[in-house]
Amino acid sequence: MKHLVMTTLAGLLVAAPAFAIDVKIALNGANDPETNAEAAFIEGFSEALDGTEFTVSVFPSNTLGSERERFDQIAQGLLEVNLATASTPYGMSPMMRGVALPFMFESADEFDAVMAQTDLLPMMNEPLLPNGIRLAGFNYIGMPIGIHNTSVPVTTMEDLQGLRLRALNAEQLAYIQALGASGTVVSWAEVPNAIQTGVADGYLNPPNSAIRTGHTEFLRHFTQASIAPSTRIILVSEDWYGALSDEEQAQIDAAIEAGITANREWIENWSGIVEQRHVDAGVTLSTLEEGEREDMVAATRPTWDDVMEPDHLQAFIDAVASVRD
Repeated sequence: MKHLVMTTLAGLLVAAPAFAIDVKIALNGANDPETNAEAAFIEGFSEALDGTEFTVSVFPSNTLGSERERFDQIAQGLLEVNLATASTPYGMSPMMRGVALPFMFESADEFDAVMAQTDLLPMMNEPLLPNGIRLAGFNYIGMPIGIHNTSVPVTTMEDLQGLRLRALNAEQLAYIQALGASGTVVSWAEVPNAIQTGVADGYLNPPNSAIRTGHTEFLRHFTQASIAPSTRIILVSEDWYGALSDEEQAQIDAAIEAGITANREWIENWSGIVEQRHVDAGVTLSTLEEGEREDMVAATRPTWDDVMEPDHLQAFIDAVASVRD
């Protein structure tokens, strides 16, 4: 009888369903893999977790709050994964400013190589992890950053004079001014109004930004200057991640890698159609004249010293040099 009870109990334990582990993932854009590269990350991330105990819930378009609010939720363990703007953790990890330095990286591929082959990622994580935040990787929202504006085909630095460009933050404002334009810090939500009322004449962003948002109605010119990769970041709650088993952590790690792969594939596919989409929207596409990008590099180089601690900046310079060698 005792043997029968134990056998029955064991059968019940085997048959009992496993408890699902909810993974809330938030972003500031639409969860549409057709138009949003970060949504492509989510799709790859979610598919990689099929068959595991994890269930993914997506919260698009700032439904869980602003960038700062979602950052705080990650730190408190209230949100598991957040697709965030790269500047959000600057106050906690100042070294992260190097990610967005103008002309630091020759290409997105070089950026990926630097992050994969050097110690920069652990160094940026060092002050984040004790505060409950893990920098797990990087997304791209499009092709490298270029110059969008309302009225001027920019082919030289001189063409930027007289333009007032929207800046994301003080760091971007500094290099906008170094390029010869004036600038004003405007939140992304206020950009259409700022441009249509003349507060700003354009912005620095990847080419698909204006297409995705419909800004091509008033931003009639684009120049691909390859200022920097269009980088955003993948943040994970360290308290939540640390409470997972080794097997579960490995599953999350693999899902993040799958999401990044999907994001890069989206970018590669988009690169083949973005130019035609601009043409179809009536946007004038311009290229920099020979030697102008080199002049931009020289003009913005002093801004690196203004926004980075010397040892942090040197770490980035050394890391890039090691990959190029």
